[in-house]
Order: sequence, then C-alpha cells, then structure tokens
Amino acid sequence: MGWTYNTVNPDAPTDAPKIVAVGVTFSVVSLIIVSLRLYVRVFMIKATGIDDWAIVATWFCALGFSIVTYLQTKWGLGLQHLSDMPNENYFNFGLLQYAGAPLYIASILGFKLSLLFSFLRIAVERSHRTAILILLVACTAFNFSFLMVQINLCQPISKQEAQLEWDPAVTGGSCLDSVPVYTIMASITIIFDVLIMLTPFPMLLKAQIQKQKKAILLGIFSLGIFITVIQIIRILTIKSLANAIDSSQLIMWSMVENNLGIIVASIPPLSPLIRSVREKTSSSGRTKNKSTPRGMSYAMQSMRTGNRDRDGHVVLGSGHDTMDGKDSNTVVVSGNLDNSSEEFIFPNSNHRIHQKTEVLITRDH
Repeated sequence: MGWTYNTVNPDAPTDAPKIVAVGVTFSVVSLIIVSLRLYVRVFMIKATGIDDWAIVATWFCALGFSIVTYLQTKWGLGLQHLSDMPNENYFNFGLLQYAGAPLYIASILGFKLSLLFSFLRIAVERSHRTAILILLVACTAFNFSFLMVQINLCQPISKQEAQLEWDPAVTGGSCLDSVPVYTIMASITIIFDVLIMLTPFPMLLKAQIQKQKKAILLGIFSLGIFITVIQIIRILTIKSLANAIDSSQLIMWSMVENNLGIIVASIPPLSPLIRSVREKTSSSGRTKNKSTPRGMSYAMQSMRTGNRDRDGHVVLGSGHDTMDGKDSNTVVVSGNLDNSSEEFIFPNSNHRIHQKTEVLITRDH
C-alpha cells in the first residue's frame, strides 16, 4: 500500500515523507527550545509573562498545523503528478487545507506577539513603548484580515482554492485567484517581519552593557532575517502554483517558518541558562586548580569582575565561627554589581534592577 490513500499506483512518486520529516523535525526542535524557555522563566528566575504563554500557545498552533499537514499528505499532498490524485480524495484534501490555514496564521502571529510583548517589557522610553504598541496592534489587525480573506477565498466556502469542490453538488460559485492574494499577503508579512526584527535595536544601542554582550544580543535578534528569507522562498513557491497538489512546497516552508519563528523568539530568554552552564563549567575548571584555594580564587575573581557597590568599593563583613566554635577566618565579601551587569541595563528606567552578591572566603587552620 502506498503513502496516499486510494491511489491506483501504490508507487506514485510523492514528496510526502520529506514533508512529514520536516514537520516532525522542526516541531521537536521548537518543543525543546520552548521547554528550556519555560524552565528558565518558571524555575530559574521565577518570573513569567504574557510573552511566555503566547509562545506556548503558538507552539500548539504550529503543532496543529503540522498534524493537519501530515493528514493532508495521506489524501494527496506531496504527489508529484496531478494524474495520480484520486478524485475521491479531493473532499478531504480541500477540507484539511481549509482547516490548516487558521492554524498557520495564528502561529505566525503568535511568535510575533511574543517578541513584541518581550520588547515591551524592557522598553524604557515612551517613544519606544508607543512604537511597539502601534506595531502590535497593526500586526494583529493585518493577520486577522489575512485570516478573513483566507477563509472566505471561495464563495460559497465549500469550494476550496484552486477550484477544488468539497461537495460535488456545488456547481456554482467562484474563488478569488489565490496566487495574487497570497503574494500580497506574504509581501506585507515580510514588512512586519523586518519592522519587528529592527524594533529592539534602538533600545540595545542605548543600553549600558558591555560591547561584546551588546553585539551578541544584536546578533541573536538578527536571526529573524532567516524568517524573512523563508517568506521570500514562499513567495517564489506561490508563483508556481498551478493546481491543488502544487501547494506541497508552500505548506512545507510554512511549517519551517512558524517553528523557526518560535525558536528565534525563545532564544533570548535562554541567556540565564546559558550563563549558568558557563559558570558551572568555569567553577569545575577552578576546582581542578591546585595552586590556589577555591574560596580565595573565587573571591579574587569576584573583586576583579566588579562585585562592588555603586561607589566602586568592595564591602567586607565580619568573620564567622564554625559550628564547633573554632574560628574559620571566614570573610564575607558583598556588594552590588556595577553597571556592566546584564541585570542593570537601562539607566533611565524607573525600575532599576539591583543584584546583591555575597561571597564566603574560608581558610581552615
């Protein structure tokens, strides 16, 4: 039995396995990234926001689109020759294509909203916040309009695009030419992608963080350019649409787009996890250093890297006694991180974040 239902030729050439493999791969990778994001936000820093839950909802929409795509391959999506498409498959094929459109539009809107909400959280200046809110409303309105056009592409709606008839009894009605509609919508989507990608740049350029960290953050947000490239590829596939089964490449790239958007939107929140892993690795390396006691080495490093108060001083506390009453010559070094910290980025903010660090230096007799 071949991949596609009802085919006369079980060995009819089809791209269905490749389409399904792409969907599964990107769905799993995006699930891993979203899970790590939730771990950081829920367990590490214990602070979740609307951007986190928006990305979770987006992942489920993207998963739904992938599931619909898999089912559609069983009814003919991916077939390379229209002559291999059984007539009895058109109903389910068109129905699934109609059902997948809202899931796709919701998923591409979802990761954009997640990014904009995360930008809104770190925006300080009123002009930045206003621009983000305007972009958020405009993006939502456009995608809602896109959805309305998509689900009403044919009148009556029982006729799918490319003149697919869901009900053989439906002989009247008409459909809009899908190629110009999709091309226009994809072009506008590219404009929103570019605007959203550029949104954090003015804020980051004014942020008081180290140049290396600033460059890394700018590079991370620049990953959105890959989504724009995918949109361009989708436009090229749209122009090649001639019949129903020609949409296989378009749908495959749509799965890549929505999952990649989820991944790009979830990479910046992973920075605490990456920093934690890096610190543990560095700590493990210091443990192997036999020339300097671990506590003294850590203390010296802390004083070098800027664990100071706002005036640049290192604050020393008093010694402590051990449980058995013997003096352990323990010194507490404490202070606030200087302005190079990632937790103290925007100097003009009314909600500055301060982090206090205490380091214990112990020397046994």
